[in-house]
Amino acid sequence: MTLKKKRVKLEDIARKLNISIATVSRALDENPRVKLSTREKVFKTAKMMGYMPNQIAKSLSSGKTNLIGVIIPRYDESFFIEVCRGIDRYVRKHNYKILISSSRNSFEFERENLISFERGLVDGIILSPTHETETFVHIKSIINKGIPVVLFDNIREEVSGADHVLIEDDKASFSAVEFLIKKGRKRIAFIGGIKEKKVFQDRYDGYKKAMTKHNIPIYEELILHCESLDRENEDTEIQDFFNNISAIPDAVFTCTDNYGLLTMKTLLKMGYKIPEQISVIGFGDLGLGEIFVPSMTCIAQPSFEMGEKAAELLINQFNEPNDVNHRKKVLKLKTELILRDST
Repeated sequence: MTLKKKRVKLEDIARKLNISIATVSRALDENPRVKLSTREKVFKTAKMMGYMPNQIAKSLSSGKTNLIGVIIPRYDESFFIEVCRGIDRYVRKHNYKILISSSRNSFEFERENLISFERGLVDGIILSPTHETETFVHIKSIINKGIPVVLFDNIREEVSGADHVLIEDDKASFSAVEFLIKKGRKRIAFIGGIKEKKVFQDRYDGYKKAMTKHNIPIYEELILHCESLDRENEDTEIQDFFNNISAIPDAVFTCTDNYGLLTMKTLLKMGYKIPEQISVIGFGDLGLGEIFVPSMTCIAQPSFEMGEKAAELLINQFNEPNDVNHRKKVLKLKTELILRDST
């Protein structure tokens, strides 16, 4: 039976070298008050014994952890994965690392995650609020305690003291739907996510504005707001939607890449030709649309850049620690309609 090895502590190294714990600590921090020969001896012994520094213990003396907390609604969405990649790439250039936590589309979990991060684990927080987040008191409380915060994506209301990174969802969807109308499509369906999520509300508003501007009727039976929060049920909802409408649309605007791909899969299974009979546009352009057959026209959302910009704004806040009246910055990134075979 193998015995579990104990974690090596500073006092173990001090005992081995017959020096004080304080000297070991200073040596590992490369403090010039400790002789170079002693520092080298401590480093060599620490490595030999398998010592791993306790980041939280270090933060108690320095006031910094060099960790950034990132809270996203779900792990299984390509958009959030890309944003986190962008955050990680930027912060590593500035000697920070990220801790990612999911609120699981729950306001209660979002609040719990914030409280956990508040307890000294991170130097700042980047957060995408859930569709259930109707009050921002918990976020304002964090800001009031001096913890820098950046919000991105689903921002229902402006929060004083927090920087914001977003896109103009209504304008992006307006341009996509108007493109379909100018291609001669008149019976255009809309497929979005849960109604309570602001980005989906804004994308629906853009759809309605384009239809109204060009005097195209909006048929209630061609509107689907998916209620599911997992992909398997989203697939079922979209299949049921197309199986139960009286007449198939000649175009479909969808609010995510995933909805677009599920729409194309369903329509192709039903025997329809894309784009000859039905055009499809997705939202995101996160890779899969390009390799699907036929390839899918998408609104390209700068997800990776959104992560980089959120990280940049947060680290800029770190560099202005005495600015108690931080002036909120709102950064709006541009989108682009990428044309492919589905239109």
